[in-house]
Amino acid sequence: MFKKKFLIGFGIVSLATLAILFLIGLAEDDTPALPPPSPPVKKISVYLSGQVKNISVVELEDNGNLRLVDAVNKAGGLTNLADTAAINMAEPLTDGQHIHIPTKEISLQAQSVSASTSSDLVNINTADAERLATLKGIGPALAQRIIDHREQNGAFKSIDEIKNVRGIGQKKFDAFKDKITT
Repeated sequence: MFKKKFLIGFGIVSLATLAILFLIGLAEDDTPALPPPSPPVKKISVYLSGQVKNISVVELEDNGNLRLVDAVNKAGGLTNLADTAAINMAEPLTDGQHIHIPTKEISLQAQSVSASTSSDLVNINTADAERLATLKGIGPALAQRIIDHREQNGAFKSIDEIKNVRGIGQKKFDAFKDKITT
């Protein structure tokens, strides 16, 4: 008899335990699953100086298509003195980039300074044979070779490239290098 009571008692405890475990299992199933963590957002930093309303390092979320206009907007926009013709607002951005927005006055001053100094210089990409012949050591034949060379090979990217013209070596180049520009 004792065995019977023990087994019945043990059975009731076992059933109660199973019922509790079952209820706990149901409670866990009712809880909503957590959403998966979102991927980390890649950010870039760009330093803006000059004619922006807030000279600063701006941090932007990199969506793969960031442009200068995005950084300028984040810095509060351009000032009224910004020379928008001197910058490319569609320029792609990279992390760590420094972009300086010049003022209209500085650009105008730089143009007038370069115009006054370059008027004394001979532009080897645009000068005609007569103007090229004013350079020390360049006669009419060599001036024509310079013109022929730039027509066949394109504009000179630097003044040093004029040494690629047959008849112009280092010594001749040294004689007029301070009088030419590209």
